[in-house]
Amino acid sequence: MPDAWNGTEVCFELDESEKQTFVNFSHSNWQESGEFMAHCSTKWAVFLLSLKDAVESNKGKPFPNDTQIDHN
Repeated sequence: MPDAWNGTEVCFELDESEKQTFVNFSHSNWQESGEFMAHCSTKWAVFLLSLKDAVESNKGKPFPNDTQIDHN
C-alpha cells in the first residue's frame, strides 16, 4: 500500500433499484491533494470500468492489461 494511502478510507456502497445496481465508490481522508491523489482517482475509474466490463461481458481489463495513465 502506498504511504499516501495511510489514514485514507476506501468505500464501496451498493445502491439497488428495480432494474440495476449502482456501485458508489469513494476514497477519502487524504492528507493532501496533489498529483498522486489525481493519479489514484483516475486509476480507480479505470478499475471500476474494468469491473463493469467483467460483470457485463466477462472481459475486464485487469492490471497489467488495464488502461495506462501517462501524466507526462
